[in-house]
Amino acid sequence: MARPRARLDLSALADAFAADGLHGVSTAELAAALEVAKPTLYAHGSSKEALFLRAVEAEVERVIDRLHGAERATVGMVARDRAAASVRALLDHAAARPAGARLLHRTAHHASSEVADRVAAALRRVPDRLTEGLRRDLAADGLDPERAPFLARALYGAASALAEVRPGERRPSRAVLAGVAAQVVPMPASVPAEPWPTA
Repeated sequence: MARPRARLDLSALADAFAADGLHGVSTAELAAALEVAKPTLYAHGSSKEALFLRAVEAEVERVIDRLHGAERATVGMVARDRAAASVRALLDHAAARPAGARLLHRTAHHASSEVADRVAAALRRVPDRLTEGLRRDLAADGLDPERAPFLARALYGAASALAEVRPGERRPSRAVLAGVAAQVVPMPASVPAEPWPTA
């Protein structure tokens, strides 16, 4: 009977790649960080590049899950409020998983591996998800949904920059930061008031 293989902790795998990316860590260092044998690593991915892709995809899934939660919690709200909730979800992810956020925003970007295109596609899922939600929400607010891709990139970039915590920095809350970032999303035009009936 075959011995069961150890499960691979994808959070720990992402953390191991986060500091220096795909080319900055050896397979032996990955195995040591995950406290598994090198053959166990290769049982979960045919190469270091495949393991890197799995780590990025798993981290992207964590972010997408948070974005879905933000959407569920803000059904019926205007686009700006929903955008603020999405930015808050991104900031919450960065606070809970700083190494994972570093992986997605800094060290995953590269062009020199067999999985570079698939990593780039996985990374695009977050701004694409923001774009999809903004298209829907802007249209519901009577605003131009064609602005969605630009606004999504602005929100994602703002969240990435605001997630960076600098030593000694006094910061507003994540909710305040999310509200500030969401100001790029226009508010719906006010509905004109009905005139008072005259006698």
